[in-house]
Amino acid sequence: MILGAGVAFFVTVSLGSKFIAFLQSRKFGQFVREEGPQTHLIKAGTPTMGGVVMLLGLLGALAVVARLNWTTVAMLIIIAVAAGIGLYDDWQKISKRRSEGLSARYKFLLQVGAVVVADVLALHYVGMTQEVVVPGLDRNLMLGPGVLGVVFFCLFSLLVIAGTTNAVNLTDGLDGLAAGTGTLALTAYTGIAFLERQYDVAVICGAMAGAAVGFLWYNAHPAEVFMGDTGSLAIGGVLSAAAILTKTELILPVVGGLFVIEALSVIIQYTVFKMTGRRVFKMAPIHHHFELSGWKENKVVVRFWIVQAAFAASGFILYYFTLYNSA
Repeated sequence: MILGAGVAFFVTVSLGSKFIAFLQSRKFGQFVREEGPQTHLIKAGTPTMGGVVMLLGLLGALAVVARLNWTTVAMLIIIAVAAGIGLYDDWQKISKRRSEGLSARYKFLLQVGAVVVADVLALHYVGMTQEVVVPGLDRNLMLGPGVLGVVFFCLFSLLVIAGTTNAVNLTDGLDGLAAGTGTLALTAYTGIAFLERQYDVAVICGAMAGAAVGFLWYNAHPAEVFMGDTGSLAIGGVLSAAAILTKTELILPVVGGLFVIEALSVIIQYTVFKMTGRRVFKMAPIHHHFELSGWKENKVVVRFWIVQAAFAASGFILYYFTLYNSA
């Protein structure tokens, strides 16, 4: 795990400057929405799609330390589909100068396909069961027997993956925010997977954390490059796949508590505005609310890192006591 994180960090940092120069030469710059914070207009044109170099760091690490087995394959299927959707979205934004990417219908179909294949592999070859572990309870929640159980398990997995990837994507709005908070959540899941003796999962989580830290070298304020949807959806894909394979789906919302808050702020803002015509926050996701309240970007990012560190630690502690009580 340590070697994988180190290799991913080294590859990402080593390739980062060259990849940024490549993006600049092709004028692959960020499209900034006019309705966003006015202070962000200066970021227009900053190279984006930097998540590609994170994935190169991840692949470099896996080439050195990963074992080719069904667990690794199942996890990589989910990561590949999530990152592929993000890459297409980034390309659409760059080439067509618009914020829309792949349609929701095609995103859903791709995610369904990835979930079905990965879950079937996990159920038949990894030895995973159609149960959901409920923290604090002695009994697990069985999703159903036979084919019905597989269907419900796939639907539940789809909810976990779609919710996590979108929540991380919403968090990616300030320099270093998604990379830093993602690293903290990935580190917690590296520990959880290790204690679960899911060493292949732990290696991938650790390598992705190393790649995110390496990317942060260039993404810290003022950012030289943005990760784009490629990076944020890839981080969400790793986290959700790790949660499913370690049977800690209900602990994931605690480990990634900041991502949950970001997503809820958007849901609350949209729902209340549609019902009353009023806004709860000055702007959603909630990190923009604090920006418009007078906080400097760096202050928002560092304070959100602190909040996410507390969530990641709390989730790990919750997992540890659940494991201890079940032993």
